[in-house]
Amino acid sequence: MEPGYRMRASWRWTLILAAASLMGMGCGRTRLTEPRLPPGANYVADGLAFTRQDATPIPMGRTYAVCCSTWEKGYIDRETIKIFFYDATKRSSYWKMFVIPDEVLGDSVFTFPTPTAGVGPVAIFVNDVGTGNEASGEQAASSGTITIHSFSCGPPTQIDATVDAVLASEFAGGNPIRVQGRFTATVYTNSIACVFGF
Repeated sequence: MEPGYRMRASWRWTLILAAASLMGMGCGRTRLTEPRLPPGANYVADGLAFTRQDATPIPMGRTYAVCCSTWEKGYIDRETIKIFFYDATKRSSYWKMFVIPDEVLGDSVFTFPTPTAGVGPVAIFVNDVGTGNEASGEQAASSGTITIHSFSCGPPTQIDATVDAVLASEFAGGNPIRVQGRFTATVYTNSIACVFGF
């Protein structure tokens, strides 16, 4: 084998190794800023805590739907991001939050009481199975805020919201329910159809 050929082959290998090394260094500097999910995998971080007036926690169902569809066809025909946490056995309580994307910008803060369901951009409702109490953000004695940080009807449906509020009871003489925390979700599939109402 000629010496010149050996030098050319050696030089090529040196260039290939150098290029591979630079590519590896570049990949090593990449940092993920969001959870890396397989395509189509749901991600839900439910940090909302619900408590009664005496600070007793209200256990919520863990089955969820986070989706986009009409608020209620024939009643409020507006595209809505719907969140529903429930228990199919009906032993645990449930909550719902509806957001009308056309009326919300990122990092929008809304104060309670909110307008009547379907009139304002956000609505939240809680059913406390243990006491039979129901509370919502549209009741006049409600107070606090809800912040919609970001959202998308996708697919996937995405929502990031923080709630710090006291929801007044829908029943005369009923006790308020406190809601605090942050809810974040990226959802592709749900166990129920998105036709449920508020």
